[in-house]
This record gives sequence, structure tokens and C-alpha cells, in this order.
Amino acid sequence: MVGETLANRYEILEKVGDGGMALVYSARDQLLSRVVAVKILRAQFADDEQFVERFRREARSAASLSHPNIVNIYDVGQQGSVHYIVMEYVQGRNLHDLIREHGQFPQEFVVSVGKQIALALAHAHYHGIIHRDIKPHNILLTEEGRVKVTDFGIAQAMSATNLTQTGMVLGSVRYFSPEQARGAQVQAASDLYSLGIVLYEMLAGQPPFRGDSAIAIALQQVQDPPEPLRKLRPDLDAELEDLVLKLLNKDPKDRPGDAEEVVRIFQRIERRLAAGGEGEGDVDATLPLPAVDLLGKGGWGLARKKKKKKQDKEAPQKRSKGIIALVILLLLGGLALAATYVIPEILFPDDVRVPDIVGLHEMEALRTLRDVQLDLAVEQRIFDNEVPAGHIVSQDPLPGRMVKEGREILVRVSRGPEEVEMPSFIGLSLREAKVALTQAGFVEGENEEVYDPAVGPGIVLEQRPEPGEIVVKGTAVSLVLSKAAEPFALPDFRGQDFDLVKQQLASLGLPLGNSWPEFSTIYPAGRVIEQNPAPGSMVEEGWPIDFVYSQGPPVAPAEEPETVETPEETQWIHENLWSTKEVTIDVPPGPSQEIVILVIDDFGAREVYRETHRGGTRVVRTIQGRGKDARFQVYLGGRQFLDRAFQE
Repeated sequence: MVGETLANRYEILEKVGDGGMALVYSARDQLLSRVVAVKILRAQFADDEQFVERFRREARSAASLSHPNIVNIYDVGQQGSVHYIVMEYVQGRNLHDLIREHGQFPQEFVVSVGKQIALALAHAHYHGIIHRDIKPHNILLTEEGRVKVTDFGIAQAMSATNLTQTGMVLGSVRYFSPEQARGAQVQAASDLYSLGIVLYEMLAGQPPFRGDSAIAIALQQVQDPPEPLRKLRPDLDAELEDLVLKLLNKDPKDRPGDAEEVVRIFQRIERRLAAGGEGEGDVDATLPLPAVDLLGKGGWGLARKKKKKKQDKEAPQKRSKGIIALVILLLLGGLALAATYVIPEILFPDDVRVPDIVGLHEMEALRTLRDVQLDLAVEQRIFDNEVPAGHIVSQDPLPGRMVKEGREILVRVSRGPEEVEMPSFIGLSLREAKVALTQAGFVEGENEEVYDPAVGPGIVLEQRPEPGEIVVKGTAVSLVLSKAAEPFALPDFRGQDFDLVKQQLASLGLPLGNSWPEFSTIYPAGRVIEQNPAPGSMVEEGWPIDFVYSQGPPVAPAEEPETVETPEETQWIHENLWSTKEVTIDVPPGPSQEIVILVIDDFGAREVYRETHRGGTRVVRTIQGRGKDARFQVYLGGRQFLDRAFQE
């Protein structure tokens, strides 16, 4: 899409994001000369008319929201098969990436972010809009620290598609509410539960519920209580912990009444932490002073005081005692000198710049930090497909920051690629398979199509890697899909020998359907008169073909014994078999004229007679038609002479 222009207005500049449902690009609004974000639906969702319609409607509804903590939607449109949303371009990062880099966050930061998310939800809920997919990926933080919640429209559109009817799990199950996991009706309280999951992860550095599969996590969401935050953060504010755990109640009725109540609780915690934070800052600033003061009282000053008292009370001492006193004074002087130069270096170490150790092996990173008087502490060992095992994935503080000597640099070390068992996507439709493999942490590879007469089109027949193989998470999965048979034009068999036509049908993979004989003065016996479908119709292998073939001109029937038919038999014959009609045409005196007879029946319209006769002659012909609505028309000299039903 880079370089394309949508609606003759939005020039796509570069790709800035990649999600399961859409791709995000930065673009220039040529009309207003500003940079915007353009979210473009992936093809598998753009082909779903029901999803697209719901997506448009909810995106327009979300565009009515106007709040500092919600990403503004400017425009919704379509160009060809491309469906897009134009929205505010946010300079910043998403909370998911920040959590991955930093793990746990200070309480003040968590309170500030949580309050802003709650403000956004309160505004949306007031306007009747439920997000349904609150998670760190959908929470953006600007460079100024402002929170921006995004994807209101897409989240609601996804909740209404028939994807949920196939049992597929949408979004990130780690942040689902219990009612979402059960497939129950989602209300505003569901967003509050998801907010509680986000807050828990920011405080603990990990979500409360983890598992090897989406189903395992969903069951934990419904059944298991979260691990108390106090175990992971002993210093955690009690009211903040109480709020998070209240948000994570399984029953929506036990959660806070609404998002506004959550905002008020955050404001109260924020005021108290701010007041407590100032006091803590003062204590930190004076921590070195008692130690220095202690040296002053118990060191040089105390020695002088004692010496003076001794001089007043005692007589002059011997020379040996004077030497001892001098030594003591020198020692005390050394201690005072140490207090002046050495102790401050211990209490107030120099500032050093944090080196960049991301990508280095753990031991090399340790040596690099020790060279600048810093220590390394492994915070977490995580799977990573990009960074080799034993190498640094992220660090805190970031490179370039100034810190005190002796500071510990927290790092996350790669455990290498995560290996998992390949699930089976066989039997799913292409759309279902794409969503399933994305949810399982894989990407779509190169697909191919083969014809299988036993399976409908668009169904996964095979996959590579095969189900059960142990592979690296993020592996590309290639699918073999069933396709519809290639249609082709049906040949014109009219006038050909019926026995030869049967052989041609077999070579084309077309079975013989029904066939009926009919009197004909045009086609010799055994030749095809009509076919269904008509010549040139597009057909596929396995399509049955019906025929009417000639049994020659009619002959005078021999007298046969009269048979008596029941009314039911008579009705069945009229509705399902052929009707025979004898047609008499008198050519007016004068020049010769052409007589044409057409039959219109279950096979459509067809010509059964065409001859030129002298004026003043009589023509008698027997014709046949199939079905109760069969009719025939007679044309004399190019004009319609007769139009009548066989049964009249």
C-alpha cells in the first residue's frame, strides 16, 4: 500500500503497525496537510460482507466519541476491495511494548495510566459504546505521557461476526472477562475486568492468568482467583491492590459500579501517593546526613573535648604519653580526612552512562557493565524468536541514561525460540484457519488449491508443517485448500449420433441425465434433437446432461386394445410424460410459403419442423411436448399462425 492514495486524499507513507485484523499505516492528508493513521482491514475480513457492514457502522459510532484519552476517528471509507479507517496519528508507543521492556512499573505511573484508561471508558460507556478488547496493545502512550485508547470500532465489529460461532477465540484471551470466555452478553463491566488485567500486569510484570493454550487461560479466567499482588509487590499500596482485585471479581456485580467510580478511586489514591511521595523524597535526601553527623560527634570533635578536660584535671604527662596522644590525633585526623574524601564517594558515587547491552551474550554484557562500575541482574528469561538463547533481549534503564555507579541494570535474557506442537487446521474454512493460526502464534505461508470432488471449495485439506510436529512459534504455515472444479463451456451435441454423444460425455466427466425419444421430421432417428443445459452453458465435472433424441418421423399407429387408465395414472402422464398433438395447416392459395413449428416445454423452446409448401396444400404433422405446460407455435410465411397448449 505504500505510495498508494486513498480517496484521492490520503497518501500512504509507511507501515507502522501489524495486527491480527488490520494493518496500520501513516499517511498524509493532502487536503488538511497533516499526518494521520490509516487502518486497513486484512483481506480475509474484507471479504465478509456481514463483518464489513458491522465494522462500518461501529466505526461511525466510535467516531462520535471525542475525548482526550481516545484516539479520534476522522473518516471511514472503501476503495475497491480496501476498507479503511482514518484516525488520529499518535506519536508514542503501545503499553504492550513498554511492559515487555520494563516489566513492573512504579505505582504512581500505574495509577496515572489506569485513571486515564478509566476516563476513556467512562466517556465511551456514557455514549453506549463498549470496547470489548481492552488490552495493552490497544493502549497508546504519547511522548507527553497521555494515554490514548484505540480500536473501539473494530472490537465491536469483531464481536458480532460469525467467527465466534465457529468456536474461534478472538482478540487476546489473556484479557478476556469471564463472561466473554463463556460467550455471554458483554456489558460495560467486562471492560472494567479487562482494565484490572492490564493494571495487574503493569504492577506484577506478568498477567494473572497464563497457560499453554487459549482454552486453558479461558478456564482460569472463569474459575481461578488471581495470585495476590502483595506476594509479587510487597510494597504495594493497599488501596491500589484492593481496587485491582475488585476489578477482577468473576461476578460483574461485585466489580465497581462503573468506570466513573474507578476514576474517583484512582484520584483518591493519586492524591495520597503524591503526598506520601513528597515525604519519602525528603527522607531519601537526608539519609546520608545522620552518618556524617555521627562521624562529627563521635570522631574529631569528641577527641578534642576529652583532651581539653584531661589537660584541665591532670598534671603534665610524660613524653611517652605525649607520643601516644600524637598518634591518636593522627589517626583521628586520618579518619576525618576519610570522612571528607572517601565516605562521600561511597555515599555519593559518580554518575556513569548506561551502555547498550541489548543483543550481547549474558557474560559479555556482564563484563561490559563491570567496566563502567555497574552490575547486571537478570529479571526474567523469556522466549524470543529473534534473539538467540543466552543473549540480552531488553534492559532497564535504557542505553544512554545517567545512573550512579554500582547500580543494577535489570535485563531480560532470551531462552531462544519457543517450540510448540503444531495444531491442526484441517477441515476449517480458509478464514477460520487464518484466525486460528494467528491466535496460535503462527503466520500464514504460501497456500495452494487442489480439486477434491468430495469436499466443498475453500476447506483446508492439508497443512505444512503437519499437525503434531514440534515447531518454532511464529513458523509460517502453508495450507492446501480445496477448490471448485474449473467450469467449461458445454459443446453443442444437437444433430450428432446419440450413442457417440454418450462416449463424449464420459470423456468430459459429465454423467448422462435423463433422455427421451421424440418424433422428428428434421433429425433422423438416433440423432440428438435438444440438450439441457443448452450449448455454451458453463458446466463442471459431474454435472448431469439431459437429452431429447429423434425416433424418426411419426407413423400411423396400429390399432391396439383399448386400455383403461385410473385418474391418478392419467394425471401422472399429463404432468410427467410426453403429450402428442396432430397439427393441420392449410397453406393459402398463391405462392409457396415456409411452415415452421416450435415446441415450448420443460426443455425450453425448440424447432421441430421447417419446410416450404406450395399454396393451396394441406400439411399434417404430429409433434410431442413434455410436461403439463407444454405449448406449440406455428409460423406461416414468417408470421405466427397458431399458439396453443398441447392439452387444449
